[in-house]
Amino acid sequence: MATLSQLLELPDLGLTLLQAGQGDPELSWASITELLSLSDYLEGGEIIMTTGLTLSADDPGWLDFVAGLSRARIAAIGFGVGVNHERVPTPLLRAASTYRVALFEIPLPVPFIAVTKAVAGLMRSDELRAARSALQVQLRLLDSARGAQDPAEVLASISQATGRQLALIAGEDRVLASTQGFQADGAELVALDTEGTLRLAIAGSGPLTPEGSSVIAAGAMALGFSVRSDRASDRAERERWELLTGRILSGELPSETAEVLSPGLQLPATLRAVAVQGSPEDISAWRTEPRLGLDRLIGPTEELPGGLAQAWQIIDGARPEAAITRTVQHGLDLVVGREVERNSVPVSARSAASRVGDLPGRSALYAEPRQAQVIWVDRDAPFLEAVLSLGFAGQPGATALSREVLGPLAAPRPGGAGGAGGTGGTGGAGGAGGDSLAAPPSEPAPASDRELLCETLDALFESDGQRGPAAAALGIHRNTLRDRVTRIERLTGRSLASAADRAELWFALRAEELL
Repeated sequence: MATLSQLLELPDLGLTLLQAGQGDPELSWASITELLSLSDYLEGGEIIMTTGLTLSADDPGWLDFVAGLSRARIAAIGFGVGVNHERVPTPLLRAASTYRVALFEIPLPVPFIAVTKAVAGLMRSDELRAARSALQVQLRLLDSARGAQDPAEVLASISQATGRQLALIAGEDRVLASTQGFQADGAELVALDTEGTLRLAIAGSGPLTPEGSSVIAAGAMALGFSVRSDRASDRAERERWELLTGRILSGELPSETAEVLSPGLQLPATLRAVAVQGSPEDISAWRTEPRLGLDRLIGPTEELPGGLAQAWQIIDGARPEAAITRTVQHGLDLVVGREVERNSVPVSARSAASRVGDLPGRSALYAEPRQAQVIWVDRDAPFLEAVLSLGFAGQPGATALSREVLGPLAAPRPGGAGGAGGTGGTGGAGGAGGDSLAAPPSEPAPASDRELLCETLDALFESDGQRGPAAAALGIHRNTLRDRVTRIERLTGRSLASAADRAELWFALRAEELL
């Protein structure tokens, strides 16, 4: 910006400051006039040069002259001496002091046009500096489109260069990133894609310089490139993130692997695993909306019985609200796992998986008004975690334990039989009636029988061991339930009348589900 002090410092002009104004005003232009009232023709920031042709040295009209220029917020008055007045009139000096308007003397033989050219030169130099600065910002912004700069950083760069507050908005009003203090009221919207689903919101008052406009244009291009490259709607890109998310949830890969796939991504100190459930259409719409950063950590969709679908997401552990709100807006139910350290995501996933069964079924999806259900799992389960952790250190410990307890009811494993072998019967010896139980067969039960009997076990645990409510929940007669219990005890070698055996069966079932 060109300022009055820069003009006064030019040695060729020999200008002398007689009265300082308020600060160091910026210059917008220079004008020559002998009119006494011209405030209606000014925009502010001008230098007004005069020789005082229409006023005498002691004329009181100087006060009104300066008052009008003060209201117009001019930068300064330049008075040319030696033409109509040998020196600057005293009333003019007093008026400039009263209204705090800068006043400087232009000596002979310096012509007013020389001052005008000097102001124009300063402004031109300032414009070149601003253009160079804007160009540097534009280059940085466009480079960010090729790299992995976070959109929030791009918005901050634009804001710093333009003084505007900005936000990146997806859909109707979902804010993906914004600068501090952004207010949506009155913001101008710039579409970043042909569909208009992604927009740059620009808020702020006052005129925007051409350089500022060019910075915003470059920033919009950078954001458009960056977001389009990050969109999960691209199948290959989405599949990469699905594969990565699944392996992080299972413990095969550390969560920091996400920073390798996206170098600009910085994972928070804690994470949560979230199970998301709803109709396949809603799940698809939720997962294919524009996403950035950590939001892309979504696992593959799994079709569930009854026309439901389920997916898993990894979110910020300390600040999960934004991700949860976006999911709820799609009418989806979710279970939010425990907050864990970054290298313990499988623990959070297991905690969420233990409560997925509490989510409503498909019929609840069509209730009016639809109220998405959010279940928070923040309670520790140290014994269960201790057992399950055996399966995440290269050891098959937890899996082997569950197979030993469930025997033929255990799910078959790839490359081998699902049964536990002949050792499963030893656990029943300590329980009530253990001696009467036959040793469990070594071969796995047929899949249909296995699922039926495991479902029966779950129903018994859910009903606190009461067989009447369990039979009602299963839709079977009490005698049928009794027959199934007899088969379960025979196949596992454990008695449901024994608290110890019931505890082992419960742990084994949970391990089967969560591993």
